[in-house]
Amino acid sequence: MKKLKGWLIYTEEDYKSNQDFAHRFVDQAWEHQMEIRLVLTKDLFYGIRNNALLITSGSLSLPDFVINRTTDTLLAMQLEAMGIRVFNNSEISAICNDKARTYQEAVRLGLPVVDTLFLTKKMLAACQYTFTFPAVLKSVGGRGGREVFLVENAKEAAFMAANISSDRFVLQKLCGNPGRDVRVFVMGKRIIGAIERSSKKDFKANYKLGGSAGIYNLSAQEKSLVSKLTHRFDFGFAGIDFIFDENQQFLFNEIEDVVGSRTLHIYAGINAVGLYLEHISDIFRGTSQK
Repeated sequence: MKKLKGWLIYTEEDYKSNQDFAHRFVDQAWEHQMEIRLVLTKDLFYGIRNNALLITSGSLSLPDFVINRTTDTLLAMQLEAMGIRVFNNSEISAICNDKARTYQEAVRLGLPVVDTLFLTKKMLAACQYTFTFPAVLKSVGGRGGREVFLVENAKEAAFMAANISSDRFVLQKLCGNPGRDVRVFVMGKRIIGAIERSSKKDFKANYKLGGSAGIYNLSAQEKSLVSKLTHRFDFGFAGIDFIFDENQQFLFNEIEDVVGSRTLHIYAGINAVGLYLEHISDIFRGTSQK
């Protein structure tokens, strides 16, 4: 079979903070009979020309596949419409980068979710809703623990919302064990590892925000919750986050579409990049079970 050609797409800002991770894709591609080119969105142009879909990045020829490390759903849709396989696909980009839509899907699948309101900035400013505080306010598109606030009342929620650009938010009941969560890393339909993260200083447990981490062994019941999501979505590589209730039971929290693998590498010794490239190669060669 011919060597597969792929694009690895980043925004300039995200590439600057993830250069080592990005270069691992490029460097390890040859081991899987691939050639991967790094493409920044600032150098990528797409639309319609002569009544046909167009996408171009300088002199690069179109790829067989794209590893999309952006949250640009329209870009993923354009690529797919042109017959290019995208990891993760546009449906995952559209749903999993919108917390409100993700919670809708989780509840439809029967996953436990804390009480949540879907609110606009205008609704928050009016303070006419009813909710139990303290609560957690999140913009629907925040990533990496950013744009997530612990608020003590409706006025504080309105103030926090007014100072960020998002117009849509979720307001959630504070879980029974704040400052602790588990990220389950999935590739296709498989669980490749799980990492518990915790913080004694903050209600957010994110490793990049100073939390500690370690390997977490999933129970059969916890794996069954993950499987509901892996059967619903055609994941390439993603992180599924769970928080805990007062009885130490999983509550679904969110799905990280553009997930990193630092903790997985440090604590479990897993080369997620190599596994991801192998997964993509298997799909094109017809040997993957997804």
